Amino acid sequence: KSRIFYHGSLFDYPLRPLNALTGLGVFESIRCMLSYFRAKVFPTRDPKTFEEWVTNQFGHRLYSIFFESYTEKVWGMKCTEISADWAAQRIKGLSLGTAVWKALIPAWFRRGGSTPKSLIESFRYPRLGPGQMWEVAADKVRKAGGKVHLGMDVTALRRDTETGVWTVTATDPSGEEHLYTADHVISSAALAELVDYLQPQPPEAVATAARVLRYRDFVTVALIVKDMDCFDDNWIYIHDPTVKVGRIQNFKSWSPHLVPDPDLNCLGLEFFCFKGDGLWDSKDEDLIRLADEELIQLGLVTPGHVIDGTVIRQPKAYPV
Repeated sequence: KSRIFYHGSLFDYPLRPLNALTGLGVFESIRCMLSYFRAKVFPTRDPKTFEEWVTNQFGHRLYSIFFESYTEKVWGMKCTEISADWAAQRIKGLSLGTAVWKALIPAWFRRGGSTPKSLIESFRYPRLGPGQMWEVAADKVRKAGGKVHLGMDVTALRRDTETGVWTVTATDPSGEEHLYTADHVISSAALAELVDYLQPQPPEAVATAARVLRYRDFVTVALIVKDMDCFDDNWIYIHDPTVKVGRIQNFKSWSPHLVPDPDLNCLGLEFFCFKGDGLWDSKDEDLIRLADEELIQLGLVTPGHVIDGTVIRQPKAYPV
């Protein structure tokens, strides 16, 4: 399960009206409903921004409570700078009416209709984490006669314009260069980097557009904590501008096999940043201390329960 942290309270996600009512209080709930009805009667025609699109779907009050803070943490920009097209794709099929319908109407009655991805309540999770999927994929490649080369850095992708054959140049950890040929190349590299590998180079307009793309970077601080009074959610989304953490994972809730010691747990605090800013450049020990302090500030752990921690930095996690 997942929940939203807002003003010291945890709200079920997907939405459950009774839980939201008791968490927000009657007065705030009335304000949210009035705001929603106003958005339905007086919607923004042809919404251009994330804020306008979400307000049309939920009302401005619910937008400011459950969307604004978290979205701006993730993307590092104001919701007024994010396009409505992105919002429509990201939150496809979801509105306050849809969420309430799904919360109130039994599943058997709703059978046959599609469920917005944002409201899916269950899915399969690998016993030892998502990395197992890539291990299986690698095994299938090998069984099919293919080879998997790990630890390689691609430095060039050259396509013969007459034969259509690609030559991939890569270096191994020792610095030795290797050449591979292929009929097709599938790349997961960031476009801003990929464009410089390509030979011949794409048209200048394409290359320029790729190079100016920005990316949101990602820091996970994994804390080993005493498993005492620990929340059992898979994820908690932090809608609180007073802390820097955006989302918190409980790895033991995903799978108990990820934390072999029954007396311990592992919480992953996710921070969204830009490479080179103060957060990204912080020392590991400072990030671990920050994560510990923010968990205590949010009331999710008791002081003294954090035993150890480690930091994982992932550059170019999200294209902006």
